[in-house]
Amino acid sequence: MTLGEYPAVSIQDARQRVLEGKALLAKGINPAAERDKARTDLTFKEFADQHYMPFAKQHKLTWDDDLNFINRHINPYIGNLQLSDIKPTHVTQIHSAAKGKLSPISANHALKTLKRMLNLAVRWELLEKNPATHQEKFKEGPLRERYLTKEELPRFLKALDEHEDRLSAAAMKLLLFTGCRREEILSLHWDNFRKDEQCIFLRKTKNGESRTVHLNERAMAVLNELKERKELEPRTRDSTYIFPSRDGSNRPYMYDIRKSFAKVCTAANITNFRLHDIRHTHASILASSNVPLLTISKLLGHKDAAVTQRYAHLASDDLKQATDKVSKVIDQAA
Repeated sequence: MTLGEYPAVSIQDARQRVLEGKALLAKGINPAAERDKARTDLTFKEFADQHYMPFAKQHKLTWDDDLNFINRHINPYIGNLQLSDIKPTHVTQIHSAAKGKLSPISANHALKTLKRMLNLAVRWELLEKNPATHQEKFKEGPLRERYLTKEELPRFLKALDEHEDRLSAAAMKLLLFTGCRREEILSLHWDNFRKDEQCIFLRKTKNGESRTVHLNERAMAVLNELKERKELEPRTRDSTYIFPSRDGSNRPYMYDIRKSFAKVCTAANITNFRLHDIRHTHASILASSNVPLLTISKLLGHKDAAVTQRYAHLASDDLKQATDKVSKVIDQAA
């Protein structure tokens, strides 16, 4: 009896399945037949709750995003369907409905999540064939390019200094000063902060790899201040997280700071600006300061350096000067 494919099924999970199978055999029950029966009865929602989400929580930093897509955009259409009853037409319906509520990029992300889930169902032998395999993505158009202008940046910093929620403001400052992703900053433990080395060490990033983030003076100042004030409040005093959550939260650290971010943008009179655009702002400052794109790629933790090319146009003045030099040399030769 096949137990599953590694690493989707860990050795620990495989051993547990062996024990469960032996327990069924001891009762005179065929475990393979029970598995086939489970395949027949398993709905998509049960698969998501019992199989996919426990796996995602162990392997994905952004599992909350998957859970949101599942509950809001997938379950309403196929949650009560058995896995074997899901057809390509259902996938098309989900994808199209998501585009009606979200951007094409987000709709494609919902499709990617669904494809990944059903691929795992096939790998775990809960489904014979993935009905989402041939569903094509929507055209996404040009990448969003929104970052703080030279006029907006001081207003944004001033609004952060005056914001009532000290921890949320500090988190947004670190996002701006480091260029890190939201989850990378908000989930930081104090042992991630290497004060003597002036860096933070991320054990696991969105790319599944660890990396070291070097800290500039402003980022160090934010963390040093938080460290000094840590013992002054019970919320921070008793937590190993730099940005612990409030009581009653599902996570031990702050996860959603969009309300605070919206208040800061309103106070700074900044519109059409998203939380992730703070990261774009950091990158745009680097690019316009003549930092090489390869260096920017490493600072941002891009696994594919091609992703950083979106900031290349910000160094256009330098490119213009470079090509002008070629013209001058040719002029002299002529």
